Amino acid sequence: MLKYHQQFNNESMLNFDRYHANMANVSLTDWATLPSGKLLANEIATFYVTQRKLKFAPCVGHERLKAYLHDSGLDVPHLNFLRDDKANLSILANKLESTSIYDLVIRAVTPGTIMFAGEPIADITGPFWITQMQEVKFEHAFDEPMTVASRALKMRIAAGLRHLSGFSLRRDGSAQRSLEVNKYAYAGGFDDTSFMEAAYQLGINAVGTMAHYWIQAFQEYMDNHNPERDAQGRKKHPQQVSFERWLDANPKGTTLLVDTINLRLGMIHAIRAAKSSETRRKALKVVRIDSGNLAKNTVWVRALLDANDMKDVEILVTSDLDDQKIRDIVQACMRVYGFGVGTKLISEVDCIAGVIFKMCQIGRYATMKLSDTQGKETLLGKTQVWRYRGMDGYYIKDVIAMDIEAPRPIDGTTMVPLLRPFFGTRYPDPYIPSIHQQRELVLEQIPWLRDINNYLVELSPALNDSMNAMRERLLKDEMGEDGVIMVDYPN
Repeated sequence: MLKYHQQFNNESMLNFDRYHANMANVSLTDWATLPSGKLLANEIATFYVTQRKLKFAPCVGHERLKAYLHDSGLDVPHLNFLRDDKANLSILANKLESTSIYDLVIRAVTPGTIMFAGEPIADITGPFWITQMQEVKFEHAFDEPMTVASRALKMRIAAGLRHLSGFSLRRDGSAQRSLEVNKYAYAGGFDDTSFMEAAYQLGINAVGTMAHYWIQAFQEYMDNHNPERDAQGRKKHPQQVSFERWLDANPKGTTLLVDTINLRLGMIHAIRAAKSSETRRKALKVVRIDSGNLAKNTVWVRALLDANDMKDVEILVTSDLDDQKIRDIVQACMRVYGFGVGTKLISEVDCIAGVIFKMCQIGRYATMKLSDTQGKETLLGKTQVWRYRGMDGYYIKDVIAMDIEAPRPIDGTTMVPLLRPFFGTRYPDPYIPSIHQQRELVLEQIPWLRDINNYLVELSPALNDSMNAMRERLLKDEMGEDGVIMVDYPN
């Protein structure tokens, strides 16, 4: 095994599970001859891609999919690894050497389109053996980006027009992952990031001022025999000194973190530091709250700033924020400036997109998977998603229809198909809008979705009828339970 590991490189990767390789290999043998006489491997199959766990999410990650597809080639060591497999995957290895990924045809929705649970966001059509091997590429391309973008969008909706900053770098696990997290948070509606490399690569503003340990670092002033004193000769608290130094170093404007000791002392010292000189007063633009009852603390800090003639000083709130906490803070204090979000972007999430890749067509036969688990049944046949929009501009509903049908228009509405050509022989290098353009599209859609949490998605009557008929056919077996000793199912 070591001989292969030593020759591993990122440009050549077996980006599929062993069961993909096994199915591809067997489908290329006579064991997989169909009644028509064709090999299963050569039958044209369609697989569709969707997510089923998020109510809604911007569809993002297309540039990752494009990169994965372009990097599909395998070098000799990887091909030999397949040939040496215990099941002897030589047939597959030989086939991979002479196959072009560009023979596959992929459709996808426009990057940044807000999609809803269960809707196809992409599909891929091609020979069964190689088409099914693309599963992981789609799941890796869309799963985390859509999870992050969905969470960002929920926070954007909760925050309204208030500022949203990504503070997730220290929680993302690696710098490379954090680049992706911050990129897709930005696509989902965030304004900027604390991660310098992400700001550099995205061409957006980098934010961030001080940590609690900046204040702690001035502890020497507690024991200083020649302490700093105010105009009345009173000894200044070390925290106030640290604030004054920071304001002096950032005369064009900065943020003070006000709860290193407790919020009461932090605000007292911030106000005193700002009032100690005209330059310092001009420098104080924002105070940051990072602990306690965030809603009540925001109300109190706003009142305290107003009482001290600091109505222009804004409030930034951080500390394990999610969309519900942001909503609570906004309801308590409309005059909060913005929020910094870190942990809840991806490292602590209650639900991921759960992107899936399921076969819906094999040859001329539409197919589907049933399930005893609610929500895991798949769609039947190749489909299209139609989005209806009223004359007033608001989105009305989405209809998932069979690809061969033309759904009925509704008076006074327009309808557009969402799945568009993306990749293949005619589109070897698909154009993908910049992350800024994707963000613009996301934000453009929000005002036109009246109730995004309860947006209507339905199956066309023809698709619904076809799925009902197929369920009946799949559940019929002329042999019944013959030849099998049955036992009772546990209570």
